[in-house]
Amino acid sequence: MEYVLNWWILAGIVIVIFVLILFWFGSKRKKAKPAEKIYIEGLKALVSGEDRIAFQEFRKVVDLDTNNIDAYLKLGDLFRKRKRFDRALQIHKQLLLRHNLTFESKKEIKKAIASDYIESKDYNQACAVLEDLLKSDEKDFWVLSKLLAEYEEKEDWEKAFYLREKFFKDKKEKSQKILALYKVFMGKKLASEKEFHKARISYKEALHKDVGCVPALIFLGDAYYEEKRVEEAISSWKKLLEIAPKSSYLVFEKLEKALFELGNYGEIEKIYDLVLRNDPQNIQALFALSILDEKRGRKSQAEQKHLQILDSDPDFLPSRLSLIKIYQDKGEKTKAKEMVDSLFDDFFTQSEKFFCERCGYSSTEPLWRCPSCKEWNSFGI
Repeated sequence: MEYVLNWWILAGIVIVIFVLILFWFGSKRKKAKPAEKIYIEGLKALVSGEDRIAFQEFRKVVDLDTNNIDAYLKLGDLFRKRKRFDRALQIHKQLLLRHNLTFESKKEIKKAIASDYIESKDYNQACAVLEDLLKSDEKDFWVLSKLLAEYEEKEDWEKAFYLREKFFKDKKEKSQKILALYKVFMGKKLASEKEFHKARISYKEALHKDVGCVPALIFLGDAYYEEKRVEEAISSWKKLLEIAPKSSYLVFEKLEKALFELGNYGEIEKIYDLVLRNDPQNIQALFALSILDEKRGRKSQAEQKHLQILDSDPDFLPSRLSLIKIYQDKGEKTKAKEMVDSLFDDFFTQSEKFFCERCGYSSTEPLWRCPSCKEWNSFGI
């Protein structure tokens, strides 16, 4: 009897312990947050710009739910944002090895891998992934735009030309101008390799896309000039004076040199006069005429032209410097000193000649693509 009693006591103790264990695990489960809720909190943190919290939440999610592909993707994206490209790639590439991925999941993972390569400036690998993505969907604008940007970064103008011409037809006029610039850059590469004939073909193709393509006319003349075809070079540069008079100053020095070589330097004055007739506010043409006056000893005429320029643009540095020299040569020391003092006062506020209209990047030379924001034709040339 005592044995049976002891057995029942022992059984009761076991049952109580079992119930307590069940109660303890049940309470732990109630306290633990489900992976879905943590994932949502991670998304909220990400939207709010709280990357550190989002990073912590997504790490918890992937520990609890290894099937949450999007949590892994976002975790990798956050590593990329931290410049941890190796970890970002590791996470994204491991995802791609999983079986039973949907087409859309594979696509998103490959896009993440492409972004990892883009941010790490591994242009070749980025292009390889993006080209693979394009094969499966030629209408994906994200892939198209990223691939085009990578071709431009690599300066692979042939592929960039093909891609833009085939897929970017919505803004036709702007696209044609950029296609023309691609041809210009192809031509410049050929010219650097002394392939001047092929370079000219490329420049002419650029003009076929955009008849007003300023660099095409400039470099076409340069290519002729390099092969001693001076008259043809002059002809190309003169076309620029007609098509884009505001940019004509870019070839003034070239024209002067070429005409001098042909023994026809006197024609340059007629050219500047013609530019001014077509564009009376062309300061550069007026300045070029003033320099001609100085060379020929016509100091007073040169002075008047410089003063006329400064009436239009008081900060035009070349004329200010020229006037100082003229006043010194004429012995007008007071005027010269006043100009020097004025120049010194303004020295630190002088602006650069060329500015990007999109991002404000400044340059002392003409550019057709902004090195900073990558915008095309943004310097107003």
